Amino acid sequence: MEHIQPYLEYFSANPQWAIAVVFLIAFGEALLIIGLFVPSTAVLVGAGMLVGTGHLGFWPVFWATAFGCIAGDQVSYWAGRLYGERLKGFWPLNHYASLVVKGEEFVRSHGGKSIAIGRFVPGVKAVVPGIVGMLGMSQPFFIAVNVASGLVWTAAHLLPGVLLGQGVAIAGDLSGRLAVVILFMFVALAALGWLTRLTAAGLLSPVTRVLLTSLSRRLKRLGYRPFQRLGRTMRPEHPRSSRLLSLGLVACVCAGLLANLIYGILHRGAPSNLDLSMRSLMGEWRNAPADDLMIAVTMLGDWWVLLVMCLAMALWLLIQRSWPAAAALVVAVALQSALTFGMKALVGRQRPPDLAGQVLDHWGSFPSAHAALATLAFGMLAVIAGHNMGRWARASLISLSAMAIMLVAFSRLYLGSHWLSDVLGGVMLSVILVAAIAFVLEAYPLRRLRPLAFLTFSLLVLMAAWFLHVQADFGRAEQNYARVNPARVFTTEIWGNALWQSAPRRRIDLAGQPEDVFVAQWAGSLEGLTAAARNTGFMPQATWTWKSAIAYFDPKAAFDTVPPRPLLHEGLKARLTATKNLNPKERLVLRAYKTDIILQTAGGPVPLFLVSLIQEQDQPHFELYTMPRSVPSPAATTASLVAALRGAGNDLVAATELKPDFPQAVILAKP
Repeated sequence: MEHIQPYLEYFSANPQWAIAVVFLIAFGEALLIIGLFVPSTAVLVGAGMLVGTGHLGFWPVFWATAFGCIAGDQVSYWAGRLYGERLKGFWPLNHYASLVVKGEEFVRSHGGKSIAIGRFVPGVKAVVPGIVGMLGMSQPFFIAVNVASGLVWTAAHLLPGVLLGQGVAIAGDLSGRLAVVILFMFVALAALGWLTRLTAAGLLSPVTRVLLTSLSRRLKRLGYRPFQRLGRTMRPEHPRSSRLLSLGLVACVCAGLLANLIYGILHRGAPSNLDLSMRSLMGEWRNAPADDLMIAVTMLGDWWVLLVMCLAMALWLLIQRSWPAAAALVVAVALQSALTFGMKALVGRQRPPDLAGQVLDHWGSFPSAHAALATLAFGMLAVIAGHNMGRWARASLISLSAMAIMLVAFSRLYLGSHWLSDVLGGVMLSVILVAAIAFVLEAYPLRRLRPLAFLTFSLLVLMAAWFLHVQADFGRAEQNYARVNPARVFTTEIWGNALWQSAPRRRIDLAGQPEDVFVAQWAGSLEGLTAAARNTGFMPQATWTWKSAIAYFDPKAAFDTVPPRPLLHEGLKARLTATKNLNPKERLVLRAYKTDIILQTAGGPVPLFLVSLIQEQDQPHFELYTMPRSVPSPAATTASLVAALRGAGNDLVAATELKPDFPQAVILAKP
């Protein structure tokens, strides 16, 4: 978060630059053809996020976006009115004749409503204002519809970002690095969606036309009949030629990259610098709230969850008598499994260290089976369901499938279960298989398939299997993906003489900054500490989960029903959180964090906990959500708690006077 904060502070101090960028993006998005290349959705949703996090004002961003999109459409309209039909011969419209034709058909079908509707229809929205200008629509009517629809379009792009920004703000309150993880995933998914949009809109059609013409001619010159037939299919005029070219290029590029990746791993015999750097970065990003989220995501990629979905897909295809697709799916799953585990045995690569559950894994690390099976399952779902869909519906499906694959792949990196090259290898292996099977299926139209019903059935089965898996096995997965922290063992004498002062004096947040002080060290069981806290009037709280965050979204909720913030120490959750109400708007919160220290006592080894005490106050935000505000506890209250813990303990291993900079006592619990 510390790397992003300077930019946020700059935009907060200089909002005029953010307003200018928002205006230019909205303006460029509405220009003829050029708007197709502008990543307006990602930028405007991002601007809305800055509004939601409080770094920009809502109304300046709203009016800049509205004026930009209205002005851009007005310029396109004037171009159509000024040049008329001649505009079609100007660059860049002359390279996108098919898009202009679709735009004309859209305008003739919807009339004046096309201006408003067209703003939300990918592709044609970049030509509709110019076309209505060509057709002579009156200026007053265009202005009225343009302004009204522009305001709606602006709200539709900014408000989701504002809500998402509120979510990021809450995540930032809980964990700064959790907010960074969310922002990184949003940027990656937005970039993926933008690239998919460019492809689906046919913006590369001038280039693909040249490639298809050259490839078709070369294939026709060959004497082998199948190649000649393929050459006729690859003509630019053929409706499936561009799709076949894309699939062929994707398969060839991924095959080359995968071969190079395997050679590098075998030749080098050790993780690359990029692998090590990515692992270090993910290690810095790891934190308890995000761990729960990423474990749930990675469980979506577990083999039996995706296998259940693949079986459901195959069953549907068999019922619909779509034999080629069913056979292709079964062959793809079998071939992918054989290749994945064959490559694991061949390469024999070790997984990254420091995960508790890695001892349970007897297979190699390369390639990632999770990434490979997720790519195959979601890829085949997109290929089969999107086979007979329109261009934009198919592009949307592919984009959503790619996002699901990216989430599973990212979870493997985040949890430290794979090296970056393992994940890339798994993705590329399955991309080759999916592209090859999609290439073959282009020759066998799936006429019997009902794509929406097929898609709905497959996803419902997937969600059900995933839900059951998370409910039944999340605890075990949490143990497997937990980081290993080797224990350090000391006697009470050695620890009490001097080493006790080496323990952190304050809680260290995920940005590495010292926060609230630790008032005591408790050497003993967690149960004993819980009982001591109860005796002083503290009530233990349930373990914080993502469901607990729901209470934060009610700014009028009674404060005693709002769970304490899940503050972390060096990325770890508190093992005990207990509260004591002072009044309806204030409470004390005791937290205990387990360390890697074990003390040898006469009664046997006992763990060491660091105990903090803070005061929380009710603090609603924007009347949208509430997040408790933390302040230091009064010195008298801290002294009273330490005295109570001493009374529950058997002896003091070491103690200091209660000072603001180090009010800490080491307490040995009764056996």
